[in-house]
Order: sequence, then C-alpha cells, then structure tokens
Amino acid sequence: MTLRHRSVSICVLISILATGIATAATTKKPADHRSGYLTAPSDAPAREIAQQFIADSAAEFGLSSADLSDLAVRDEYVSRHNGVTHVYVRQRLNGIDVVNGDFNLNIDRRGRVFFVGNRFEKGLRSRVNANSPSIGARGAIESAARHLELTAVGLELLQTLGGPSQQTQFSRGGISSDEIPVKLMYLPTDDSEIRLTWQVVLNLTSGLHWYTLFVDAVSGEVLEKFDMVTNEAGVCVQDCYDVIPLPAESPIVSPQTTASAPYDATASPFGWHDTDGIAGAEFTDTRGNNADAITDLEGANSPGRDDVRAEGGANLVFNDFWDPSLDPEAGTNKEASVTNLFYWNNIMHDITYQYGFDEASGNFQFNNYGNGGLGDDEVRADALDGSDTDNANFFTPPDGSNPRMQMFRFIAPPTLTINAPGNIAGEYAAGSASFGAVLDQTGITGDLALVNDGSTETIPPGSPGGIVTDGCQPLVGFTAGRIAVIDRGSCEFGLKVLNAENAGAIAAIVVNNQGDEVVNMGGGANGGQVTISSIFIGQSDGTTIKSELPGVNASLTSVGVDRDSDFDNGVIAHEYGHGISNRLTGGPANVNCLNNDEEAGEGWSDWWTLTLFADESDGSMMARGIGTYVSFEPADGPGIRNFPYSTDMTVNPQTYADIGTTNIPHGVGEIWAAMLWEMYWNLVARDGFDSDLYSGSGGNNLAIQLVVDGMKMQPCSPTFVQARDAILAADMANNGGANECEIWTGFAKRGLGFSADAGGTGVGDETEAFDLPAGIPAVCGTIFTDGFESGDTTVWSSTVP
Repeated sequence: MTLRHRSVSICVLISILATGIATAATTKKPADHRSGYLTAPSDAPAREIAQQFIADSAAEFGLSSADLSDLAVRDEYVSRHNGVTHVYVRQRLNGIDVVNGDFNLNIDRRGRVFFVGNRFEKGLRSRVNANSPSIGARGAIESAARHLELTAVGLELLQTLGGPSQQTQFSRGGISSDEIPVKLMYLPTDDSEIRLTWQVVLNLTSGLHWYTLFVDAVSGEVLEKFDMVTNEAGVCVQDCYDVIPLPAESPIVSPQTTASAPYDATASPFGWHDTDGIAGAEFTDTRGNNADAITDLEGANSPGRDDVRAEGGANLVFNDFWDPSLDPEAGTNKEASVTNLFYWNNIMHDITYQYGFDEASGNFQFNNYGNGGLGDDEVRADALDGSDTDNANFFTPPDGSNPRMQMFRFIAPPTLTINAPGNIAGEYAAGSASFGAVLDQTGITGDLALVNDGSTETIPPGSPGGIVTDGCQPLVGFTAGRIAVIDRGSCEFGLKVLNAENAGAIAAIVVNNQGDEVVNMGGGANGGQVTISSIFIGQSDGTTIKSELPGVNASLTSVGVDRDSDFDNGVIAHEYGHGISNRLTGGPANVNCLNNDEEAGEGWSDWWTLTLFADESDGSMMARGIGTYVSFEPADGPGIRNFPYSTDMTVNPQTYADIGTTNIPHGVGEIWAAMLWEMYWNLVARDGFDSDLYSGSGGNNLAIQLVVDGMKMQPCSPTFVQARDAILAADMANNGGANECEIWTGFAKRGLGFSADAGGTGVGDETEAFDLPAGIPAVCGTIFTDGFESGDTTVWSSTVP
C-alpha cells in the first residue's frame, strides 16, 4: 500500500488578500482571487458563518451532502492583533474522525470569510474499508509496540470513554512515560482507500520520541507513524553522525545529537571514510582510514550472522536512533552503538594527531598518505563484544599491524531486597554474574534456604549446624522452588550455582567469605550450563541474613537495562589512550615497554578521559569519576577508581607512597593521573582554558602537548620519576623550561618532588618527597632556569635501574 506523504499540502487556498466588499460566495467560484472576500459581512457567530460557507461551497469543492453529514467544530479562536477568527471543522463518519480531515476558515472582524483551506475527503462513505474493528485497542497497542521493536508488559485498561471512537486509556506497559490513549480514526491512503485504524499515542520512556501511530483496525498493520518530537538531525545532509558528541563524556551529559562534518582536515584530509588518498569515500558504512567499527556479538573477532556496521548511504548520514531504555541490541541500538564508536575512534585520532601522535610516531591509519610510519593498521573497533562483560580493552601490536578495541556491555547491577522478616527488611548491595539468566526489573521473589552439599570437606567459618555451605558438591536436602544461599568457597562460582539449580533452586545468592567487598562473578567452566539468576553479597550482609534462616523472603531484581560501553565516551578515550602510550613509549616498533609494575599506562589513559571532557567552569577541585555512565552512577559519582580525581587532597588524598599498597595496574595508574591532573590545572590557572582541543593555546592544550612528548621521551619500563623527568625534558625542548614551576609544584604536591626515589621499576621500594629543586618557588610566578637552553633534550638524567 502506498501511503500519503504528509509533507505535501492538499489545501485549496481561496483568496489571499482582502481588497474590497465581495458578493456572497455562492455567486462566484471560491478560486476567484479578484474580488477579495468570499462572503458578505455578517453578524452571525463565526462557527455558523463557517458551517454555512462549507454548505454553500460544497459543490465547488466536489463534496457531496454525505461527505458533510457529520461535521464537528474542532477549534475556534481569535487572533487579538488583527481580530481574525480561525475556525477548524473536522470531517467524521459515524462519529469517527477522519485523520487530518479539516476545513479551516478565517473570518475577519466584520464576519467576512476571506481565506480557507479544505482537506475534506470526497466520497468518504464509499471509500472506507470497514465500519467496525476486527482487533481491539489492546491488540493495537501491542502491534504498535512490535513495530517499534518494543514489548508491552502488563497492559491494563484504565479508563473507557466510549462513544463511536471507542476511546480508551491503558497503563504505560513499560514502553510509555504516560498512560496510552487509543481511539478509532479513519486514515486516508494514497491508493484512495480510507482505512479504519486505531490511533495509538506512545511517549517513549527514553523521552526522545513521542509517536502517534495508526494501526489498521482490521489487519493490525501499522500504516503511519508521526513523531511529535522535533529533532534537529534532519538539518545535516552530508557527513552526519548521530552520536554523543564532543565534548560530552556520556549520555549523562548529552543526548544523542547530530555532529556535522566532524573530521579534521589536517589529520584526516580525505575524511573518515577514505582509504586511497583520492577524493571520494571508499566506504559508506563505519569503515575508513582510521577505524573499522562493527559489532562482535559472539566475541569471535570476525563478523557473525547478526553483526552490523552502521550504513550512512552515499551522503554518509548515520542517523540510527538510539533508545537507552531498551536492551543494547534492540531496535537500531546496535547501529547507533557502532556509529558512536566509529565517531569517537576518529575523534581520538584527529585530536591526538595535533599533538604529535601522527604517522611517523605510530598512529593508527590504513593509508599514511606518504607521511612516514607503517600503514595498514586502522583500529578494529568491536562494539558490543560478546566475549566479556563489565569491561573494555585495547590490544596494541607494533606499527603496521591492526590494534583492536573491544567494548562490552555492562550488566545492570542487581539489588537484593529482603521482604521479611521486618527486622532485616530493606535493600542490600549486590554484585552480578556473567553467567545464567539476566535479572530484570520484575525479578525473582522467593523464600531463602541455606545449602548443604553433604560433603566432608572443611566446614566454612560461620556455617551453622556444622554443615558445608559452599555448594561445591551436589546439594542434599534442598527444598526445590527456593532461592539458594551459598557461601563463597574453593570452587568456581558457576559450579556452585549449577549445583543449586540442579537441586531445584529458582535463583542463588553467593555470600562473600573474605569481607564485605561486592564482586561480579565469573562462571568458569560450568557457568555456561547455568540458566538461573545469581547475585553476590558481602560477608556482613550474608551473616545478617543467615542468622534469620529459615523464614527469610527476598526479591532479586535489576536496576534497569544493561548499558553499552560504546556510549561511554570516557571509556572509549581511555582505551584508545592505551594505544597511544604503548606506541609512543619505546617507539612504535616496540609496544612491550609498559609491563613493569610502576608503569603508568592506566594513568595516561585516565588522563585522556579527564582532559578531553574537562570544563573550565568545573574547576580543579571538582570530583571527576571515570566510567560513571557504565557504573550506573551520576556524572559526579566515584566511577571505577579508588578515588575520584580532584586537586582537593580531602577528596583524593593519594600520594607517591601509596603505589606500594594500591591495586596494580589501575590503582598505580590513577595515582600517576592524579599527579598529571595537578600539573594540568597549574597550567590552566596561569594560561587559561581553551575549549578548542585541535588548535587552542590554553594551559590545557600545553599540558596535553607536554604529556604526549613526555611519552615519546621516557625510557622503556619507566618509573614515575622517569616519566616526570621526561615531561620536564619535553618542556625544555618545547619551551626552554618556561613551565617547570607549574610542572614541579604539581608533582611535588603528591610526593613526586625533587628528592623522590623510585628504587627499581616495581612497586613498594619508592621514597616519596615533597620538596622542590633549588630556585623553584612554592607558588609559581617567577621563571626558574638552570642553564639549559631551548632545544636541549635532557634536564635530569634518568637511567633504567
């Protein structure tokens, strides 16, 4: 069926300008513009004038008396500035409205009709396909949801208004932010048939679309769909990417928005989709010179049956809609995910190119356009990679071989709610499992039962009654239909939960026996056989719950849908940062230089996330987390690090000595990034902030340049001391040491002062110091020079222990 193009007006416009007194409309054709007014003055109410005009002009519009037998005034109002009354009359059949079947009339202060528009349907009664529906209102909602690749859950009839249109209102059904109104309407189509339809209005939970859909009341087919939300994406007609754009770190900060022609002419002179160095794109999908982005749902590192690249067509318009309220693989979310990943890999390429991560230094390009280095190494970027969850990674081979970025889904955190007994009722923090059924917001409710595997192995501490509760052997005496409570022990999580499932458990709760840390469980060799849901809780909470067994009832639920790390731009920048630090440290042919315990690779990667999404208005003391979106946290949450980043020592108290006790490598890296963050804000305080990351001249731009050049200058397996000295050397080479005060005071504040000693390349043998070299003021303002001249490449000697 060919449907009407709603952008084409079929209004019949009659006189545009009032130029004199006209005779009655019945004495002349409505299309005659010469006499101005279409009716004589009248004192009658405006709606009576309108109705009389329509009746008198019916033949001239080709309308029969049957076409006008059921009319209703839909709207009537007066424009104060000119006194014109606007009347809108709706055409109906059997009391059911015709979609957009309006006749609008404009009447001046003297009661004269002077401008009309007709959209009444001719031969209405003979063209309709049905006078009563074959499917009900509920069925229409379900058809509309399927059309949008949604699933309505728990639809309830809330109100029946009745009447010929059978107007009703349903509950939100998990797909709409508002109650769902439904009513019958007649929809004209381009094949001259007029279809009886159900009008369904859905305000999607994402807030990005508010649809009116017309569902055939006989077949259930969605015939038309209108979006009442106006998006600006249509403005862009060439090189358009609907993404979470620079400088937004994640959807917490910005919705999906159109970025127009975002490529940089210096870094990507032929655009992002070129590979031959000749004007014109070789690819119209998410492939090009700097990146090849595709889903890898099976985690196979090769395209599977359901894997997709986003397609932009000849004009490279990538406008797939992303609905964060749906599963990451639902609807067009996969294509939108790939587009965002492709966009951000290219943004990272283009920005870092400005600071010297170019072809000669080992950047990632298929074609190096004759600028040195080895080509054929664009980033293979895998969106929604199925080989892991709650993670992301970057594999960096030597220059000339393709790196691979793998971005995974982050499982929505589970919540444990104790319903009874009342003395322990409430919510408890829980970790998820990478195996078994995924919890949803409905969840699982049941009575809890402690397991007994009947073995003679060592009884876990605190096990009641001397039974073995770690579930490493087949369970004995377990009552099917309950939620199993299992202690952490010597076997894999997957085996514990599988034993519980085999005994009839409907879900499982694993209790930590090593403290209150909440972890996400891996399944090991047995996880693939598990089909029930499971969660992990801390030891203290587990002790509280077990003390009340039996008699505990609980619900295991999820906080929402999983999140796609491909939309956390800070995570993408972090992963790309690994490629930068690996290629620059030790040169592009040696990517094995960052494997010592004191290496700061994770810190340089966090640094990119901090600097790319910094805002001068935030200030240096604002707490900045990493990965807050994928962590289901607000923008100011702590994220996935031990401490948020801040120059406020009460917010982030870490110093050089802490690398001996923190976790490796992420904890070590975050201490290095905290030091760079101090230097960054010292330079911004002096030289200001420039939001132009490509060619700006602010202190933030200077800091990025020093860090990139420092990576190029530092030795293989660098310690913090050597990495610091490389930055000082970069400043000497670039600026004659003009920024050494800001650099030194930033590092010294966190224990990497002049007398700090790294010991070896491992951790635990460091000596921190907070002093400055002679001549460096505690508060910068004077330039210290030590005799070195611009162009020197060494300030303090750094040798590998």
